[in-house]
Amino acid sequence: MPAFSIPGLSSGQDTNQIVKKLVELEAKPIRRLEKQNGFNQAQVKAWADLKTLATDLQNKTREITSFTAPFATKSIVSDPEGVITGDAARSASSGKRKIDVKELATFHQISGDPIDSERKIPAGTFKILSGDIEKEIEFQGGTIRDLHLTIRTAAAGIAQPTLVKVDQDKTVLTLAASQSGKDNQLKFDDSNGVLKAASLVGGMLPQDPPQSFYLPWEASQTNVFQPDKYGMTADARPVFIPGNAEKKEPSKIKLTGKQAFQFHVDAKEGKKGARIEATLSEPLEEGESISLGVIYDQDEQDKVLLEPAYHKEGKIRITFKAPMEGKKIHKVIVVNQTGKEKEFSNFRFVLPAEFNGAKPAKTIVEAKDAVFTIDGIEVTRPKNEGLTDVLDGVLLNLNKKSEGPVIVDIKVDSAKGIRLVKEFIEAYNNVLKYSKDATAVNRESGTSDSKLDDPDIARSFWEGKSKTGILAGENSVIRLVAGLKSVTTASFPAYPNSEIRTLSDVGISTGDVGSKWADIQEGLLTLDEAKLSAKLAENPDAVRHLFAQDTNSDARMDTGVGINLVEHLKPYTQYAGGLVTSKIKLLEEQVSDNNKKIKNFESHLLSYEKKLKEKFLYMEQGVGKNKAVGSYLNNNLSRGQGGDDGK
Repeated sequence: MPAFSIPGLSSGQDTNQIVKKLVELEAKPIRRLEKQNGFNQAQVKAWADLKTLATDLQNKTREITSFTAPFATKSIVSDPEGVITGDAARSASSGKRKIDVKELATFHQISGDPIDSERKIPAGTFKILSGDIEKEIEFQGGTIRDLHLTIRTAAAGIAQPTLVKVDQDKTVLTLAASQSGKDNQLKFDDSNGVLKAASLVGGMLPQDPPQSFYLPWEASQTNVFQPDKYGMTADARPVFIPGNAEKKEPSKIKLTGKQAFQFHVDAKEGKKGARIEATLSEPLEEGESISLGVIYDQDEQDKVLLEPAYHKEGKIRITFKAPMEGKKIHKVIVVNQTGKEKEFSNFRFVLPAEFNGAKPAKTIVEAKDAVFTIDGIEVTRPKNEGLTDVLDGVLLNLNKKSEGPVIVDIKVDSAKGIRLVKEFIEAYNNVLKYSKDATAVNRESGTSDSKLDDPDIARSFWEGKSKTGILAGENSVIRLVAGLKSVTTASFPAYPNSEIRTLSDVGISTGDVGSKWADIQEGLLTLDEAKLSAKLAENPDAVRHLFAQDTNSDARMDTGVGINLVEHLKPYTQYAGGLVTSKIKLLEEQVSDNNKKIKNFESHLLSYEKKLKEKFLYMEQGVGKNKAVGSYLNNNLSRGQGGDDGK
């Protein structure tokens, strides 16, 4: 075991400091790798920032090239404000309209009389009707609260119930129609008296009888219906059996199986709820089917309505729905789809009376339609908002009654289109500015790479890197900028009847006339907003055509400023296989490899430092021993010389 030694005590040197210096010298490759990692990580961030800016430009460009890009929309401005609002499509006719809102549409609302909150209401079935909707509700019995819950669940979409507790013991049930308008008035079929027991309605009102019109089927007015479909000849005829006038028996018509005929009738006007019906001599058997229909006029053309007939108690019928309202019916169709002969009689057109139902206990708000005039023409609608069928391409919202005609101005609004262009220009300029800064070169920085292989990297190299753009010399960035400038200065085919071919034609350029060449060379885009606004007002489709064109009529945009820019940016923005993505991946792999090298070299430094300390320790011990021997010899020699002198 070596003797204890204090470093430097024997040799007189600071061996710890010497070891430290030697280790620092040995660690220079680590410093080089760390600097390389720092530079690589800075490049990773630079590439990532460039990709972010390029992606933003690509997104802003796509917004301009999309089919829904609002280059020039039309807006609605009313005077005075607030009475009428809305929106207008590009197809809407520009101009001013005078609209006078005389009445707003209302939601029918009724209430019952106060009722004891704990009164037992009997079970039963009732119906709530509103417009074309009818809800049949089965109530299991219970209190007014139980009835409220039943209606809320079963009548969703037609009526909205509310409970109001007027005092400690009494409660009132109210109902409001879910849809506004006169035709959506709430009506009640309370044959079992459930709603009457809840004090919501009174008794059932008397019902008027329906109107019935006989439809004579005459042989001279009969033709086959779709003979090819039913395998019939054009001259086929049904069998007519005359009735007995004295016994008031109607005439009868026999149709063999798989026959279809149409016969002319005096014009009847269709109405919702009206029906065509006939009598069958024998009831239909299970699985048998007969269809009834009509032929009516619509836009001066014959239209067909044909449906399977509903059969009950020896009669067949079809009932008209709302679309048949007002249609002029001039023929009736009968199709025997069974395989047997069937006998028909007594064809009728029946107009049911309006359903009265049970009268509500109280009416809080009457059901009314909106009534307004447009340029003096009176219009009614069942609702106040979202009126798209009044003026072509215009959506109107009636917010309140007017005190006189309101001037509604439908005019071109280019604000949204201009905003999109501004955002595109800003994103474009951001890419150019960043690319310039990232690739800037300080020619006096001395960024020669000739000493990269030297472990002792020149300080001037890294100083040069800090003074020069982090992506200096990157051809990919140079190609990006060159491509952007090329696309934005290119000329494209003009839209029909337009002279717009380049961005400068719509006010987008690299500088005004007379600008400095250095500024123009930068390539940054500027916008003449007044010129763009004028072009959008004059021909918005031509401006859109400049950014995106379909040259081969395949419903896909294939050229234009925007389309070409998006294509040029793809390698810089796509995730899989993208140019920037690949560069970032390569740099990150280099950083990872360097980190492994640094870790291995740090292990080497620990071993190296340990060996140096051991060597200096042995040196100190050797020097100490030599000094001890020297001192011993000097002492003995000194004694010997002193003894001789004493003799």
